[in-house]
Amino acid sequence: MEADPTDIRPEDIAVCADCGWPVEAPLQEASRHTVAEGTVVYTRCACGRVRVWLEPCGGGGPRLVVGGNSVMYAPKAECHAGP
Repeated sequence: MEADPTDIRPEDIAVCADCGWPVEAPLQEASRHTVAEGTVVYTRCACGRVRVWLEPCGGGGPRLVVGGNSVMYAPKAECHAGP
């Protein structure tokens, strides 16, 4: 189920739809590779789901490019604490 942007509150955080682990605090970084646009980072969630991030050249925060359809938003108090 994709998140409805109109339902997201500022205090909500992105969590894995399968296990509730915070998406921006992956359990493991599997690998990283330099590409023309920046650095591609493969991460693994606590439930084993793999997500792919792009850390762009020249700044800006990482952008989730693969695995975003398995994300939902929840109040921080209802999520796992993360690492």
